[in-house]
Amino acid sequence: MNEKEVRLRQNFETVKAIIAEQEMLERVPAEYLTFSPEHLEGLVKFAYFAGFIQLGQARQLLLLPKEQLKPQLRKWYDEIREQGCWLC
Repeated sequence: MNEKEVRLRQNFETVKAIIAEQEMLERVPAEYLTFSPEHLEGLVKFAYFAGFIQLGQARQLLLLPKEQLKPQLRKWYDEIREQGCWLC
């Protein structure tokens, strides 16, 4: 496992704990409770739109460079418009 993957796995556990502290983990689909980069993104997106974390925290948890933040946010808004979200 390389250093980036180790950090992503740690961030996955961090964001999962943040959601659990808010007693909202039951809203997360079961398959998202095991690590993958896609599941980390799903948890971070949920935590951001639920108001549990700030946008800067989302960027840090995903290890995104600043210039990738706006396109990522645009993608999330498009996904929520098309598919809904776990809060609904």
